[in-house]
Amino acid sequence: MTTLITQFDDRTAPLLPADPNVAVNVYRGLFYRAFNIRNLASPTSGSTPRTSPNGIPSSLVITQLTRGTPTLTVDYLGSKPLYFNFERFYFGCVTPTQQGAAQIAVQCSVLVAGFNAANKQVAVATYTFTPPVANVAKAPMIEAQLPSGFVNLRNVTIVQSSPATQVLLLDNAKYTLATSS
Repeated sequence: MTTLITQFDDRTAPLLPADPNVAVNVYRGLFYRAFNIRNLASPTSGSTPRTSPNGIPSSLVITQLTRGTPTLTVDYLGSKPLYFNFERFYFGCVTPTQQGAAQIAVQCSVLVAGFNAANKQVAVATYTFTPPVANVAKAPMIEAQLPSGFVNLRNVTIVQSSPATQVLLLDNAKYTLATSS
C-alpha cells in the first residue's frame, strides 16, 4: 500500500483557462478522466490551489470532449493498482470564461461517489464550496475530507451541481493505492 498526495505541480500547465487538449490522464497511479491540468497561480484564475501553482479543472466543455463523467480510476490500460482508498481532496469552483478573461469564485456543490470492483456504489458524500466573499476574484480551495466508506475503490466520480455555469477545480487529492505484485 502506497499513500500519495497529488499536487500536480511537477506537470507543465497553461496559465489561461483550461485548454481542453492538456489532459491529466494517468498521474501517480490513477487515471483522471475529464480533468485537465492548469496553472492557477495567475491572478485571473478565480481560485487559489492548495499547493501552487497547478490544479486540475473539469467543466462541461472538458466532459463533452472526453465523453465522460469526471472520474478518478485504477481501471486503465496497463494499470498496476488493484484498488484505492480515497481520503481527501481540495476543491473550489469558478465561472467559465473566454481565454484570458478573469474568473470569479462561485458557490458550488459536488457529489462524490465511490464504486468497488463490481461497479457497485459503496460510498457517497456531498460538499459545498462557498467563497468567503460573494463575487471574489480569488478564493482558496477548501478541504473535502471523505468518510471512512471510501475504501477498496476502482472508481470515484466527482460531479458538480451546475457544470454548464461552473468550472470545478481540484488539488491535493490524498489516497492509498494497493498494487499487484
